[in-house]
Amino acid sequence: MPKLFGSSAFFIPLVIAVLSINTFGCVANPSPEAISSSSKPQSIRAKPNLTNLSWDLKTGEKIYDDQLEALKNKKTRIDNDPEMVARLNRIMNRLRPQTLIPDIPFQVHYVDHKTVNAVCYLGGGILFFHGLFDPEKGLVDAKSDDEIAAVMGHEMAHATLRHSYKSYRNSMVWSFFGNLASIAIGAAGGTDWSRVFNTIFDISSGLYFPSYSRSHESQADFEGMITMMNAGYNPEKAIALWQRAADKKGQHDNTSIYASHPSNGKRAHDLAVHLANIRARL
Repeated sequence: MPKLFGSSAFFIPLVIAVLSINTFGCVANPSPEAISSSSKPQSIRAKPNLTNLSWDLKTGEKIYDDQLEALKNKKTRIDNDPEMVARLNRIMNRLRPQTLIPDIPFQVHYVDHKTVNAVCYLGGGILFFHGLFDPEKGLVDAKSDDEIAAVMGHEMAHATLRHSYKSYRNSMVWSFFGNLASIAIGAAGGTDWSRVFNTIFDISSGLYFPSYSRSHESQADFEGMITMMNAGYNPEKAIALWQRAADKKGQHDNTSIYASHPSNGKRAHDLAVHLANIRARL
């Protein structure tokens, strides 16, 4: 067998070092100080990446259908508020032409569930939960299309920036290193599907939420703001929304928007910087 790096003494510590890094290339649960020093607001919009887009669409369709089926099996009502369903579809369709990849077949359903969250799966399947609009525990003013657009634009951005695909691609690199490590040190190599995505589950409802890295969340903030702004919505509402999330941060279940979209004061501050950068380029 040829020597891959010329020396197994060199290879083994290299593999151990690589395998010790967080899957998404960021420190798990970083401190506010680490966050504040490691991320900077961007000013240039990403370019659309259409490579292997069919994977997103095929995988996303399966996940989305499974989620809807799981909700139905739990007797959770879906689209039981025709007025809200119409509003969500109207806002989604107004945002769609302004996204990085307008051809993604976005669709949205309104779920009568206490979960304070919204999610857009890869491939464009969106769920908005009733709890998001709860006057006490929620985050969004149900009367504000701008606030709904801020959340939806952010979620759609995860799909158009293809964060799940990037995570999948990274997991394939990890699989490669895992297999090389098994050859070098005789350990069992490979990976499994659970490592493809960093996820959050709610066992009681059968819900699955993607969990993204800090950098992915920041990218979605920026892209979501551009999308809603270009669609004619007030971007100031996105800043106010995430400041409200920071103010409400406390003990929440893992599937709430406060947990799955980690927020602190810096999040709203960066959005304000994003907006200033965007307006400076107009």
